[in-house]
Amino acid sequence: MSSSPKDPARDSAPDAAPQHAAAQHAAPEPGDTLDAIRATAVQIARAAGETLLAGFREPLDVRHKGIIDLVTDFDLRSEAVIVEALRREFPAHRVVAEEGGGSERGAQEDDLVWYVDPLDGTTNFAHGHPFFAVSMGLYRGAEGLVGVVVAPALGVCWEARRGGGALRNGVPCRVAEAERLEDTIVATGFPYDVRDNPDDNTAEFRAFLRHTRGVRRCGSAALDLAMVADGTYGLYWEQRLKAWDMAAGALLVLEAGGRLSDYGGGLADPRTGRLVASNGPLHSEALAVLAAARTP
Repeated sequence: MSSSPKDPARDSAPDAAPQHAAAQHAAPEPGDTLDAIRATAVQIARAAGETLLAGFREPLDVRHKGIIDLVTDFDLRSEAVIVEALRREFPAHRVVAEEGGGSERGAQEDDLVWYVDPLDGTTNFAHGHPFFAVSMGLYRGAEGLVGVVVAPALGVCWEARRGGGALRNGVPCRVAEAERLEDTIVATGFPYDVRDNPDDNTAEFRAFLRHTRGVRRCGSAALDLAMVADGTYGLYWEQRLKAWDMAAGALLVLEAGGRLSDYGGGLADPRTGRLVASNGPLHSEALAVLAAARTP
């Protein structure tokens, strides 16, 4: 999970991203401080969401970062809203944003870092599909502190802070209670190099189709994780994710009572980009399905 910085003002360094592991840190923020940060983050994410809605289903300037990896002028506008507000409200915090509007140069383990996706689901947005979101996650090293995911076209906001549980539109939410894959629907996504890389998730997709009530592919990792947190999905898996894709949603899942791991059951680590998020009881069965599907 790395990208080469082009200049200091556009330095985004996902190699230093959170690993969602237990960590020891000096002087952690008390809950009331984190609640205040979370409330401010919700306001910022909602403002960015309003910016996106102004361009939703309108003519767009769409450019290609890759063959099927798009960016629009509204990705950039949303990011500008978020980065400006974070720098104003939290000048001591660092920002790592997908389109490069932040800097993590020289970040230390105890620094507070925001991982920001200003428009997760750009392809959906560009085609008038309502499944897109603003995602903001605050971390100190490996430890998630605050996570916010706002889906402006759906009118839904998920939020969490460390030790405070997860909320969906202000109401506490929990992961699903299902104990068998056959009793739940699950979600996944496909990497941008799916046309060229044989490790393309199609074998895993077929396997879960045979073991669940259905597999959903909605095009936004942040929303998929949020919907594991609120019990819509029992499971989500995907690979080649970036830190900004998963930072906020991963905290939501943990605070809603769920479980995270990599494909082998180890710590979820953005440097591999492989993530399995579940309600907990489904996790072992899901890992077994993944392992079987990935065995030649």
